[in-house]
Order: sequence, then structure tokens, then C-alpha cells
Amino acid sequence: MKRLLAMKNLMILLVLGLTVSSCSNRNVLNQSNIENYKLTFEHLNNIQFYNSHDIVLTRYENSTSDKSTSRGNLNVNYGKQIDQVVIKANTKGRIIKELDGARYAVSFEADPSKYLVFGKKSQFDVYYLQAIEWENKRGKVQYGDGIYYTHAGADECTLQFKLKRKFKEEREMRIAKGNKIK
Repeated sequence: MKRLLAMKNLMILLVLGLTVSSCSNRNVLNQSNIENYKLTFEHLNNIQFYNSHDIVLTRYENSTSDKSTSRGNLNVNYGKQIDQVVIKANTKGRIIKELDGARYAVSFEADPSKYLVFGKKSQFDVYYLQAIEWENKRGKVQYGDGIYYTHAGADECTLQFKLKRKFKEEREMRIAKGNKIK
């Protein structure tokens, strides 16, 4: 009896999981979607976008040091300041600028000067996170007024958007009255 109840609960959870997962209509922004739906910058500017992966931006400030002497010892305190911005996966963003027709500036913050650039990789149709340069899968990016470095693997981050499709059919119906010979 317990096994039957457990199986029943498992089936209910499985059906609920499939129902919830089927509601997600997220699509990756790619050139094919832009062309198929004839999207202009004005359209793209009014679509809510989401980043597919976490993005961690890190900026390293110059090293700081402080020297002092006490009781015959030289005390040196040194270090560096680190500024980090974490943009969690599925953070809402919007396209704020079109750059050279193949790349877009996407802002995930209210400050429009803080944006990331997404564009196509040479062999792919999909819009990925772009950087000034990539080294060991870490990107160097301009973010606001500073230069930041992404975490390794950020080059796989894409833009996603929700697509709701509605089928619309207009139909006129009339009943023929017939054609009687006179």
C-alpha cells in the first residue's frame, strides 16, 4: 500500500514538473529570430531579456600599502581593493544601444552607462557575451567607467527572451441559400 501511494505521489510530481517546465517559453536571441520576426531595434528595445548564466565582473584596484614602525619592528600592511559585480542568471536586462548592426549593448542595471555587449560569435548565429579581448576564457570588458574581468566561462552566456505565440484565425461563415431555377 505504501509503495502504491509513493508511486502515485511520484507520478503527480512528475506531471507537475512537466507542466511547469513546459510553461517556460524562453528562446535564445539569434540572427534567425531577428530575421524571422523582422525585429528592428525599436522592437528589441521593448523586449525583456535575461542572461543565461551568472556573470561575475571583477575589477582590481591598485595595491595599497601602509608602513609603520613600533617596538623596533617595521610593520607593512598591503593589499588590493577588489570591486565585484554579480549578475545572476535570469537577471532582467534590456537592449539600450545598437552597436555596428551586429552587436547590442544590454543593461542589467538602472544606470545606462553600465552595460555589457552581446554579439554573434564568428561561426554561430547566437548572440553571446562579447569582450574587448578573451584570455583563458576570461573576458576584459568595459562596464561603466571601469575595466572589469569576467569569470572563466562567461563567454558562453547568451541572451534569452520569452516568446508567446498565439494562433489567430479570422473566419467568415455564411450559409448558401441555394440557387433556384425560375
